[in-house]
Amino acid sequence: MKTALVIGASRGIGRQIALTLSENGYQVGVAAKTTESSDHLPGSIYSVIKETKQKGGIAHPFKCDARNEQDVQLTVQGCISRFGHLDVAIYNAGAITWKPLLETPLKRFELMNEVNIRGAYVMIQEVLPHFLNRNSGRIVLVSPPIYSRFFKGKVPYSVSKVGLSIMTMGLSHEIKGTGVTITSLWPTTAIKSHVTNVKNVPDRVLRKPEIFADAVLKIVEEKTDKLNGKCLLDEDYLRSEGMTDFSKYRCDPDHEPPRMMPRVLPDLTVPEENESLDSKL
Repeated sequence: MKTALVIGASRGIGRQIALTLSENGYQVGVAAKTTESSDHLPGSIYSVIKETKQKGGIAHPFKCDARNEQDVQLTVQGCISRFGHLDVAIYNAGAITWKPLLETPLKRFELMNEVNIRGAYVMIQEVLPHFLNRNSGRIVLVSPPIYSRFFKGKVPYSVSKVGLSIMTMGLSHEIKGTGVTITSLWPTTAIKSHVTNVKNVPDRVLRKPEIFADAVLKIVEEKTDKLNGKCLLDEDYLRSEGMTDFSKYRCDPDHEPPRMMPRVLPDLTVPEENESLDSKL
């Protein structure tokens, strides 16, 4: 039986990823900082475990503060120990502040970097030897394709999230041909979440998190390495796999949410792509 670890799985996209993987035959390690649900912050690792088991799935909770290096390391090792092996590692933990640089205190900038990129770095360093030893494994990070408009008005946040995309693109060269792949995924439209509920974002502009989870499922089930190093968008990737009707993902059945991501993204490669810097030093 395949096994997946989802870090940042107590609510929203992470919760749905855990549920979708479980419904499709995966044992799931459900990891997050939140252990008690509240009105202020609904959802916890235990509420997700309860949902999973009610649907006949196999899952185990792991309390994991993504800012704590040891927490992340123990979560990865605990998941491997619990299930005997690990096939998939997904990093969805995130901190968000969409404000200009001068309106973002240093402590908030440090928080976003610790949660968004440092935590993912620790997870990858911990899980990669296991994957390489098995010549198999899928790493999925929640981060965007790289393009300039994304940075506008939210430079501090962008630094941390685009850092994950750089990690995806760069690490793909180091693990090429090993049977292990790393891929990034980002929503094409806004996704319904606790944050959108708090901000009273209308359903007509939102999709259900199931679209993102379905894209994750297809990524981790890909048998080849064609997605290694790719920074994908959920809708566009699902379209490339043959899906044409996305109406089931609408939060408002009568409205197709507007696209928030560009339809065409820049190619970041250069003519010297395959030249080695070492030969020039």
